[in-house]
Amino acid sequence: MELIPSNLKVDFLSKRYFAYALSLIVIAFSLFEWYSLGEKKFGIDYLGGHELVVKIDAESSSGEIRGLMEKAKLDAIVQSFESDDQEFSIRISSEKKSGEVRELVSEALKGLYSNKFEIIKADFVGPTIGEELKKNALIAILVSLVGMLLYISFRFELAFAVGAVAALFHDVIVTMGIYLISDMTISVATLAAALTIVGYSVNDTIIIFDRVREEILKARENTSLEDIINQSISSTLSRTVITSLLTLFSALALLIFGGGAIAELALFLSVGVVTGTYSTIFIASPVALAWESFQSRASTSGKPKKASSKEATAS
Repeated sequence: MELIPSNLKVDFLSKRYFAYALSLIVIAFSLFEWYSLGEKKFGIDYLGGHELVVKIDAESSSGEIRGLMEKAKLDAIVQSFESDDQEFSIRISSEKKSGEVRELVSEALKGLYSNKFEIIKADFVGPTIGEELKKNALIAILVSLVGMLLYISFRFELAFAVGAVAALFHDVIVTMGIYLISDMTISVATLAAALTIVGYSVNDTIIIFDRVREEILKARENTSLEDIINQSISSTLSRTVITSLLTLFSALALLIFGGGAIAELALFLSVGVVTGTYSTIFIASPVALAWESFQSRASTSGKPKKASSKEATAS
């Protein structure tokens, strides 16, 4: 099936400076959101403390519940799951015992909702475990990125590896920023979604880079690397769009019908699929071209880098 003709010719790389500007703005906004939220961005998995899931059989809102917690002198972060089901997550950073915290929350809720509520879940994570999880999450992401950098450098060239890793950093930062703006918190499931997006995005990038390598071998001497990359993106565009749409539809179905933690995971995946497709075309390939151009200018031999690309590929 070919959704987009393979002989379509689009000058994608001519739009790279606009893409750079757009990405830098979104990345800056994402980093600002990350630092402005402080510890509030982390879920109970990383913060340590208590998390209670409450279902209320009456009209209610996060603001009302937050006000009740403040009156009870509980430092709580309240978020809603499903507005129709009136389910809320109450996260409390406290060293008190689980039973005591549960009792305090129940007493606070009774002041407004009487007995029209139910605590359907209560979890506790110690602060030591939370810190260890944060450390392991960072290590997992860094190791995956370094591993991909080494593999792509060996399989293709350093320029391609730099482009692919730049796109992966872009995807993780942008997706995380949009995720936090949506009033979600970072949990272990979020880390799983981030690593999934890293794998998905790099697979899409490798498809294009593999086509670039094939076209370099067949290219005439006067064909520029920019033309080869544009041709490779155009020829694989149908495959990229179809794969991304099918993955996105699956993630959107989970987002709409999943609810709770599944919906949070699906939101991250949905945003990640879109940013991953965008970065493959407008970040990974342009960065690889820029790095290749930089190497050519820095080379004292004066030979075009495309020739060395052929040699590296042939070997």
